[in-house]
Amino acid sequence: MKRFVSLLVITLILVSLLSFSAFAGVLKLTIASHVPPKYTDIFPLTQVFVDDVNTLGKGKVKLNYYHSGTLLGAKQLIPGLLSGTADIIFLTTSHCTGSWPIIGGESLPFLYKDAYDLERRFKIGSPLFNFTNKILKEKHGIMMLANAVLPLECIWTNKPIRKPEDLKGLIIRAGGKTEAEAIKLLGGSPVTMASAELYEALHRHTIDGVVAYPGTINGRSLYEVLKYCTKIPIGAYGYALWIKKDKWDSFPDDVKKIISMAAVKYDYFFLQNAKKVEREEFWPKFKKAGLQKIVPSPEDMAAFREAVKPVWDEWVKQVGEDVGKKFIELSTVNE
Repeated sequence: MKRFVSLLVITLILVSLLSFSAFAGVLKLTIASHVPPKYTDIFPLTQVFVDDVNTLGKGKVKLNYYHSGTLLGAKQLIPGLLSGTADIIFLTTSHCTGSWPIIGGESLPFLYKDAYDLERRFKIGSPLFNFTNKILKEKHGIMMLANAVLPLECIWTNKPIRKPEDLKGLIIRAGGKTEAEAIKLLGGSPVTMASAELYEALHRHTIDGVVAYPGTINGRSLYEVLKYCTKIPIGAYGYALWIKKDKWDSFPDDVKKIISMAAVKYDYFFLQNAKKVEREEFWPKFKKAGLQKIVPSPEDMAAFREAVKPVWDEWVKQVGEDVGKKFIELSTVNE
């Protein structure tokens, strides 16, 4: 009887140790974003990424996802990543230009013909993606796991904008530095403002318009207080996946492979989903509200492009001539 009890105790101890070992072997990571589920062009693909990692990585890695700013708001995501509050973050590249200037190149006005041009050039493994990551790693100790392109930004106003001079004197909210510089060169007055304040500001005519991508117009119901969308490629960005290089380097190879596989899928399907939502959900709603789309003539489009070109030169000075010119070359080669 004593031998049976002893054997039972030993067995229980071994089972406990094995269970603990298996549990301890699972790498638990925190991933955060500020975007809520109502952004149907963005959120579903972030959840798919998390689910893919957790499915492929069962027993090896588990992501705990804190979205909608429940862990870190938009302005806290980069500090939270750097301090270790989050191991991986989703964050629009336009929010990152102050911390990591190289990524500001993606937002240069008229650099890309359309979102598909940007997607093709910035996909995982492309020369532009690899070059950008090289600079991010060397200068900031940061890695981009995927860029995940969003539809390009346009100018949305209550006055029809067909030519650069039509913007003269208008107060336009711009989300980033490059967009603000572009608006200034076009004769407008750029202002910064939280997206939560835009509806009231447009309703009260405190501002005359915004630079935004369609998801912002839908997510904040701005189509109710806007009349026109001028379709020019005034800015661009992605909803990128970010991680610290030393954190990435600490992962086992099998975990790196799992996360990389999920990142490729995220990057590949992201714009496809965003465009589908824009086409089938956003624009029918916009048109029903009376919002009109304006596509400038080729001549006027050329005038817009020429007017904002100095933004490129200023960004090149900021990041250094060799780096800036290389980024632009990789973004425009074979045009």
